[in-house]
Amino acid sequence: MSDLVSGKYPDTFEEWMLDGQPAQPYRTTISRRDILSTGVTPTVNAVCVYPVVVQQGDVINFISIGVKTATAATASHGWAALYTGLTTSATLIAQSADDTSGFHGSGALQKFALTAGYTVGSAPGSTGTNGPLVLGVALYNSSSGAGGALDGMTGSSVAGGVLVSGQVPMAFSAALAATATAPANLSGFTALTGGVPYIALSRT
Repeated sequence: MSDLVSGKYPDTFEEWMLDGQPAQPYRTTISRRDILSTGVTPTVNAVCVYPVVVQQGDVINFISIGVKTATAATASHGWAALYTGLTTSATLIAQSADDTSGFHGSGALQKFALTAGYTVGSAPGSTGTNGPLVLGVALYNSSSGAGGALDGMTGSSVAGGVLVSGQVPMAFSAALAATATAPANLSGFTALTGGVPYIALSRT
């Protein structure tokens, strides 16, 4: 503890304090303090995947986003999914049920429930790979009109924000025709230039 104090680091994670001290800390793409009023508009009819660092023992049942502007009335699909990482070999862990309204409820929370919860690590968790690790969180909204805009921050002008070899892309994407089902893997996905939405993974 003395090393933390002498190094000028806080003894308690500030983001956890601002989240209301949940029993299991939320795992997020960005800090809520970095959200810009301009929002982020993920490409409509494309799966956009963003990295979240999780810890061993985390139980993930829900994926939450803040909807700035709802998907157009012509929406047909909307879902969230969890992947083993952000590489073309990453595979699907679980997805939410399909929401035929896409991203909806302008100026409100949208909370996707995974059809099967996921526990990180073999001990104390029961499934998955030992943590900590980086998971990919996918968002999808399909519409013949405008796509929805989400709370988030401006991204890098470099694809995926990959400035140094080996960095995990901050956004990964591929086009996907209207569907209620997440792809089994991220084959064919490439680093995306664009903003990063605020996404929170939680147990409850």
